[in-house]
Amino acid sequence: MRIITGLIFLLSVFFVTAQNNVDLSAPLPEDPNVRKGVLENGMTYYVRANDNPENRAELFLVVRAGSVDEDDDQQGLAHFAEHMAFNGTENFPKHELINYFESIGMEFGPEINAYTSFDETVYMLKVPLDTMEYMDQGLQVLYDWASQITDSDEEINNERGIIHEEWRGSKSAEERMQKQWWPVFLKDSKYAERFPIGKMEIVDNCPPEALRRYRNDWYRPDLQAVIVVGDFDQDEMVRKVKKKFSQIQMPKNPREKEYYEIPDHKETLVKVVTDKEARYPLAYVMYKHDLEISNTVGDYRNMILENLYNAMINNRLAEKTQQADPPFIMGQSSYDELIGPKSAYLSIAVTQNGKIEDGIKAVLLENERVKKFGFTQTELDRQKTALLNYIEKSYNERENQKSINYAEEYKRNFLLTKEPFPGIEKEFEYFKTFMPGITLEEVNELANQWIKKENRVVIVTAPEIEGVDVPTEEDIFALLDEVEKIEIEEYDDAVADVPLLAEEPAGNPVVAEKQLENVDAVEWTLQNGARVIIKPTDFKDDEILFNAWSPGGNSLYGLKDDISADFTADILGMSGIADFDNITLDKMLSDKVFSISPFVNQLREGFNGSSSVKDVETLLQMVYLYFTQPRFDETSYKSYLTRLAGVLENKSASPESAFQDTLKVTMAGYNKRVRPMTTDLLKEADFERIKEIGKERFKNASDFVFFFVGNIDPETFKPLVEKYIGGIPSTDQKENWRNLHIETPNGVIDKVVKKGEAEKSIQYIVFHGDFDYNSKNRVELDAMGRILTTRLLEVIREEKSSVYSIGANPSSSKYPDAEYTVAIYYGTDPEKLPEIKQAVFDEIKKFAENGPSEEELAKAKEKMLRERETAEKENSFWLSILSNTYYIKDGDFSNFGSYDELVESITADSIKEAFKKYFNFDNYVSVALAPAD
Repeated sequence: MRIITGLIFLLSVFFVTAQNNVDLSAPLPEDPNVRKGVLENGMTYYVRANDNPENRAELFLVVRAGSVDEDDDQQGLAHFAEHMAFNGTENFPKHELINYFESIGMEFGPEINAYTSFDETVYMLKVPLDTMEYMDQGLQVLYDWASQITDSDEEINNERGIIHEEWRGSKSAEERMQKQWWPVFLKDSKYAERFPIGKMEIVDNCPPEALRRYRNDWYRPDLQAVIVVGDFDQDEMVRKVKKKFSQIQMPKNPREKEYYEIPDHKETLVKVVTDKEARYPLAYVMYKHDLEISNTVGDYRNMILENLYNAMINNRLAEKTQQADPPFIMGQSSYDELIGPKSAYLSIAVTQNGKIEDGIKAVLLENERVKKFGFTQTELDRQKTALLNYIEKSYNERENQKSINYAEEYKRNFLLTKEPFPGIEKEFEYFKTFMPGITLEEVNELANQWIKKENRVVIVTAPEIEGVDVPTEEDIFALLDEVEKIEIEEYDDAVADVPLLAEEPAGNPVVAEKQLENVDAVEWTLQNGARVIIKPTDFKDDEILFNAWSPGGNSLYGLKDDISADFTADILGMSGIADFDNITLDKMLSDKVFSISPFVNQLREGFNGSSSVKDVETLLQMVYLYFTQPRFDETSYKSYLTRLAGVLENKSASPESAFQDTLKVTMAGYNKRVRPMTTDLLKEADFERIKEIGKERFKNASDFVFFFVGNIDPETFKPLVEKYIGGIPSTDQKENWRNLHIETPNGVIDKVVKKGEAEKSIQYIVFHGDFDYNSKNRVELDAMGRILTTRLLEVIREEKSSVYSIGANPSSSKYPDAEYTVAIYYGTDPEKLPEIKQAVFDEIKKFAENGPSEEELAKAKEKMLRERETAEKENSFWLSILSNTYYIKDGDFSNFGSYDELVESITADSIKEAFKKYFNFDNYVSVALAPAD
């Protein structure tokens, strides 16, 4: 003990000395693994070689211009210009760009996408690298987007309807309320007048020249960056990027780029807004500050201080939600970038109806408590350890970082925040150097810097309910004054200095071992009957994923226990474990990197979780305790019901909720086991029954299968499994789920939910039926859905300009009955509901009569193979494969590995037959949302 203490002392002295020797004014270095530069035309480039995922590259074009740069007659045209990038360039006329990328297995959305915000427009591609031609074409597309979008009158006019439908889909109570408070929040700023979606009267009617004027002004190399990260030779890629993008000409006499301010204000600004369709009250208290740009090593150290503060204040607020009568449903506070040139210390409270002032007061009082008394040394010590463990895990994973994460980081470096990218090696070094020397006093001082009356804005949004009071703006001002005068007690940081396990389990040995050759995994059977399947991988150096399940679930309980069974896992998960409530447990294990969540669904109960390599023993200890010493805390139970009631109080006023509930109960044939949750149903929950059900579901090791995937050393892992999973009691009792006969009714069911004031509609059409559950049919069903989605996007979105998004989502299940569904979903103009529905049906019938074209089939197959190729390098994929195969095929992996062969065997004729089989126009459910009459 003396040796360990002495070592800690020496390390502390070393790190403090090292910190004292660091020049905090020195500029932050840039990661040497990245090639960053500026071309003569002003374009910035970032190039980095990275092989995760293998054979892929992330390509970004970042434009430092967005809706805030629009002229008055261009509101909405920054976003419009982004849309037009996909509708024709010099080298890809009309929609050839999407067609080309889909032909090589890329999918619109996940791998071909873009977005527009106030200050930026960003285009993103994920390109396969089977041949350099694909990469060259990807670079050509970025080049075209940067300088050669055609913006033809025809395509501009065709796109207006699509953008109008995107706007229509955003109409909601939240959007209506935001329009009222946004100008107060950003008072006297151009940001307050430039929502990226813009004004529909401009989108619908603007002359094409107005859009081209926007592009000519702002799409130019000095405002653009090209980012290329992927599995390639870095030097060769730098040469390609320089040669390609140096050809773009910087325009003569470019328009001056303005960077707009958000003016300061001495007074506090308050806005209270209500809407009949709002779901729950929400309060924001914002303290606006000038955006801080991190340029120096000292700035990086300050960022560590901010992270420590943010985590500690939110730990305190999270504790309040675990009270029997919590003051808010959810409360948070943090300091971060806000918008444009501003950062903010932002406090949020989601509250119950009639308790808005209580929620705001509770969050603000916690802020005031920190201002007056500060955090405690024990809080800071715990958070230092937690943050160091987090950065250490990132450092351990440095060779397995995703290319998309690097690309996003370089994007932020180019934009207004100018986020630095010193590299994880340097960041880990900074954390180790600075963390020991960070004092409680300097972290506590942040509260005085951030929480001030100047630049303060309070926004309250709430449901408009007869008989329920909502505070006035005068009430909010009075509340702010009241908070400053309340006597506040110092925070008591109660800490338990005892081990997680009072006694070590005796355990049971592995008595049988079986190699699962096709999936390169091993199955251990323990003496207590538990089965454990492990698959060691090298995809990530510091990740282990976990899943466990047993058949049964809430199907084993009657209707009387339905709600209690549904709540069991939630209450178990938030009650703590053994003798420790959740607050104490979180503090005890704050230095551990792991997670575990119990679940009880209709057919199974079990756990999902993960851990770092060094903390996998803690994960196993928690599994053992959930079986042997589960905790059901009545205070946590009351807190859960109170907060859930707050969420449900005004649920029925939401048109979207009414629509989803109608769809849910209709698909379930109005079975009472699938009732939408309401405040009345909460009364059926019974705490004593929840305890009984929880103990029944998690008591028998022999009925469970445990799965672990990740960086696992079987030799060191086996003794831990034998000790903790082997130590779980066993009854040798085998259970199975019970069929509740929740069935979708046959025939055509057509419903329209008329609710809400927004002129928008949502349509779901669900075809369903019995299914011969096997790999071939599942692959064909998937391919059919992809082919239909592509056709619907082409016809309903692009040709008819009648939807923003549309798709066909197929799914299948083997239990409790083998069945399939194909859900088609979209939003559109309420007046077009019959027309678009018929158009969808017409396209389905064409496939059933003619089958897909060879091109359509080839695109779908290529997408499926591409997805599988990258998925097989993910721990989550293998965890799903192992767990689902045990569930559906009782661990029979004999046919695993045939996926590519099955995909290649799909033909146009087999898809034609699938359309005939799975689309029965005498058997579907149609539910639509339309405005109230």
